[in-house]
Amino acid sequence: MGLSHCPKPTAPVTRPPLPEPEDVFLAWLLSQPPGRDLVAAADLEIIRLRGYSGRHEGPKRLGEIFSQFRASLSEKRPWRLQ
Repeated sequence: MGLSHCPKPTAPVTRPPLPEPEDVFLAWLLSQPPGRDLVAAADLEIIRLRGYSGRHEGPKRLGEIFSQFRASLSEKRPWRLQ
């Protein structure tokens, strides 16, 4: 009559899903302070995202969203949050 040690099966570790690129962009846009130059802010994000060298498609899509946003802003009129 011996005791046998049967380890309890452990559930695989699950990570929460990453947020969608559109959600990340919207959160970024809503977090910009009043008076922020959105053209310059978008340019900084585009540069930062271009430096990503991983295999996940999310940062690539987020960079595309920022590029589209940046292109939609007119060069003639400074875009600042009021």
